[in-house]
Amino acid sequence: MDMKKYLADLEKLVNIDCGSNVPEGVQEVTEFFKKELENDWLLKVYPQNDGKNPVLVAKNRDSEDIDLMFLGHNDTVFPKGTVPAWSYKLEGNIATGAGVYDMKSGVLSMIEVAKEFKDEDITIALVMNTDEEISSRYSRPVIEEVGKNAKYAMVFEPARKNGNAVIERKGLVKYKVEFFGKSSHAGNYPQEGINAILEASRWVTEISKLHNWDIKNSLNVGLIEGGSGVNIVPDYACIKFEGRSHQVEFFETIRKTMEELKANPLVEGIKVELEEIGYRPPLVLNDKSATLRDLFDESKAEMGIKYDWEVAGGCSDGNFLGVLGVGVVDAVGPVGGEAHSKNEYLDISTIEERIDLAKAVVRKMIDRKII
Repeated sequence: MDMKKYLADLEKLVNIDCGSNVPEGVQEVTEFFKKELENDWLLKVYPQNDGKNPVLVAKNRDSEDIDLMFLGHNDTVFPKGTVPAWSYKLEGNIATGAGVYDMKSGVLSMIEVAKEFKDEDITIALVMNTDEEISSRYSRPVIEEVGKNAKYAMVFEPARKNGNAVIERKGLVKYKVEFFGKSSHAGNYPQEGINAILEASRWVTEISKLHNWDIKNSLNVGLIEGGSGVNIVPDYACIKFEGRSHQVEFFETIRKTMEELKANPLVEGIKVELEEIGYRPPLVLNDKSATLRDLFDESKAEMGIKYDWEVAGGCSDGNFLGVLGVGVVDAVGPVGGEAHSKNEYLDISTIEERIDLAKAVVRKMIDRKII
């Protein structure tokens, strides 16, 4: 492979402000990959979220039946203005910068792998979205539409800092709950007020009881707001929380708990509005995923690469595919660490190794007529 070009492309991409909520940035990255693929691939851009979060789908031939699907995302978690103060830097084997590890390197790697097999008698689909870091709220229908007819998928999210890949992931649900009360003077007319914060506090207490780490079910209230002064009965409050589990039943328990709380408020006259703002089903090992995992194990043993498989608490777009019966392996990109922080880094010495490993697996899949 042309490592010089790879690193030049990586620098260019990392130096684009392309957080999920930076439309001009994610559009620029999407255009970059369109130009990279337009001569040899069939391309379609889905203008999700009114064009603010486009999804690029590339296929090597015109078919709805997909033998192998590659997934990657072109957005980062970082806000607009991050890059000028924190641009790409390479020192020795360590590259740093916004999204260098999560996951510009992974997208470049998956394209490098896909190009190797574009002329084979299989159908390959590349899906690159720009809202993964906000739970793929807009791209999920596209991923599921392509994935419903897919046999296998590799998700090129980065490998763990210890080199491990991922075979299963927890599912996730996120909610926004708003409370509408009535303001009044807290000294003179407290009885006329309807305290939104009081009701929100009850919700925080009750739903937090669902957190049970003994069975690896987590629930975290991460944001809360409300009120405008200590002498005013607050007429508005809002909480945002997430639940994570390997069991879909946990998400149903959360929903039922919220319905009960809404139907039986502590504060008389309060109005409550619920909004699901993110969902990913659990990624659970199936027979096809096991087949793909075993091929990776066989290939890495032959190549002298050592790493293990992890069950992750974090989610990826692979979660959407597992529930469709697709065989999925995840985190097959290069090694690095400290994603979502200013300490994010990529070990460039692992780039070619992980690309070659993925290529070896695809070659086995073709030769053994798995695809």
